[in-house]
Amino acid sequence: MLLLRPFARAGVEYPGIEESELPKNQHVWWGPKMKKTRRLLAVASIAILAFGLAHAQTDGKVSKPFAYSGYSEPMYKGIAVSSEYVPVSDGAKLAVDIYLPAGGPECKAFPVILEYLPYQRSRIDPLSGEVSDGRNDADCRLFVSHGYVFVRADMRGTGASTGWMADFMPRLCDDGKDLVDWIATQPWCNGKVGMKGASYLGWSQTATASRKPKALKCIIPTAIPLDGYSGEVYPGGIYLKSFMEGFDEYMGLITRNCFVPDKGIRPTKPVVDEDGDGNLADEIPIYDSATGSFLAAGEPKYADGAPRKNIYYEATRAHEKNYGYNAWASHAPFIDSKAPLGLSLYDLSPGAHVPGIMESGIPVYDIGAWFDGFTRGTFELYSTLAKTNPSKLLITPAYHEPEQGPFYAYFGEDVSSIPDRYWREHLRFFDHYLKGIDNGIDQEPPICIYVMHGGGWRFEKEWPLARQAVTRRFFGADHVLSSGQGTERVDTYKPDLTHSSTYTETNGNRWMGIAVNWPSAPPIRTDKDQQCLIYTTELLDADTEVTGHPMVHLFASSTADDGDFFVYLEDVDEKGDALLVTEGQLRAGFAALRNNDRMILQGKRGIDVKPELPWHGFEEKDYNPHIFAKGAVAELVIDLFPTSWVFRKGHRIRVSIACADYPTFPLHPLLSPSNDPKASNNVIPIVTLHCGGAQASRIDLPVIPAGK
Repeated sequence: MLLLRPFARAGVEYPGIEESELPKNQHVWWGPKMKKTRRLLAVASIAILAFGLAHAQTDGKVSKPFAYSGYSEPMYKGIAVSSEYVPVSDGAKLAVDIYLPAGGPECKAFPVILEYLPYQRSRIDPLSGEVSDGRNDADCRLFVSHGYVFVRADMRGTGASTGWMADFMPRLCDDGKDLVDWIATQPWCNGKVGMKGASYLGWSQTATASRKPKALKCIIPTAIPLDGYSGEVYPGGIYLKSFMEGFDEYMGLITRNCFVPDKGIRPTKPVVDEDGDGNLADEIPIYDSATGSFLAAGEPKYADGAPRKNIYYEATRAHEKNYGYNAWASHAPFIDSKAPLGLSLYDLSPGAHVPGIMESGIPVYDIGAWFDGFTRGTFELYSTLAKTNPSKLLITPAYHEPEQGPFYAYFGEDVSSIPDRYWREHLRFFDHYLKGIDNGIDQEPPICIYVMHGGGWRFEKEWPLARQAVTRRFFGADHVLSSGQGTERVDTYKPDLTHSSTYTETNGNRWMGIAVNWPSAPPIRTDKDQQCLIYTTELLDADTEVTGHPMVHLFASSTADDGDFFVYLEDVDEKGDALLVTEGQLRAGFAALRNNDRMILQGKRGIDVKPELPWHGFEEKDYNPHIFAKGAVAELVIDLFPTSWVFRKGHRIRVSIACADYPTFPLHPLLSPSNDPKASNNVIPIVTLHCGGAQASRIDLPVIPAGK
């Protein structure tokens, strides 16, 4: 059972833990398979102890991350579902599904939880008429049973809504405010609205909150970056081609309400039953069998032949005006490149919403995962907003969906219990900020992270951790990752363009995990390291916790003028198997460091972006396409994704370096103009890594000293 145990006191029993083993006034590492030595690693905190005494277990009530009971109860056994169109200020109409509590105490108005999304609020099988909607989802059922109205809305240009859209355009922010304002006027709403959802649904929350609708009282943005350029589209300045192409294909199918059963693609459920026969499936025109689209068939025809105003057809036809994300982003290589509507990725990023969110003061619960592609941005969003907004942060051992993925089982967690506990953590936040329940969530330390191989969940009060000791490991002779800087020397590397960071039969990784295509097992890099330049420590003589942002400094040169660098931090076990812990990347031409405050609207709002991490600008003026020309040596500072991992005694720490990650990312055009790792005209450079002396390539590890 995954159960947070941050506190120990007399009279409280914790299975498997003797009271005498627990230090007083300290918080404990908790989770499955705890060892006594790990339990004793703790940090004194009077505030945390006070919370533990008040809220860990009082009169049968439990309120702590992933464990919540006794403060509110499920009172409603049924769900009443309806759909309607919500007009917004420019005349477009948003399709919404409304899930009302039923079969319980009479109540006229409830707080509302909103999801505002581009991924179809609900679906229907046009052959059987079977509907898949919120009633199939554990989160909706949980919230409604506890006396919340749950609302899902299609963004304009998607689902059954009218209009067209360019991804992340400002008009979507305005629509979000209009939607919350409309909800607040409905008789079933008590005037309090919260929002939730991951990825694009996280963006839609920051977008809506930036417009400061009065009824919006709290948000839980999950798995989103602060910066949309390096955090999503061009990580490290390198185009995320495989994800972007897949995303565009998928969005093209669902926004046109196609029916492609082999791909699991079904049309969005219509809002209006025009012929009044109770069958929504026949509101969808007959499909062209070759394309799966009813738009390709010309004038709409219906299976029952009944006349209609073509409400669903006309809404879907308007979506053909949508801008394809990959179509324009693949030709916008810089953060200040022009996007549709004269915008740039400065304007389209969640960072553009930060000024408005700060002004609103709205409570924010940021949720992310260690192996998500947006983890750095999750910490940046939390740390930057924490100065002005009541803020919390939760980081899980997962990929893009924080409640899913292979690492829960790998760390011995009860996988079947995770989703329910995850949604109950949402309930705990909503209960406090939408119902006013004093469950102590606002009194906890603001950060909760999963310490991997280190006992599980742990509270922290700041990020980065004040007690971290930055420990340098240099790239030494004989490919040893050593504590000594050593004398000046070089290592050479001939890149293997076939190197790939995809794992298992799913061909998943951190980046493809954004499309829910993550590895089916923890990613092993043992064979892949044969294609890389590697440096490995001697056997560790004690457990070593690394929690924070590992930083790599590469002093590199190349026979090519530019190049891409992919760096992997790995845990090598007693058998020699190397498991990926975290990673980072950079196109060398972006080597120069800039003020990270620039990522929010080019720094014009004077907002201090936290934490202070390397930022390479990524504007066109920041790029040097001849960074290595004439034998020049460049220092490449690459921050790896933040992590919290305990390298165990008898293991080794490894850094591996590649110059390609194909096909997740395209090959550098200087090396492979045709983007084919086996093309005969590829140019394979000799890359030189400078080590020791004044130009000592290294990794700086944020080590947490034992006992602190």
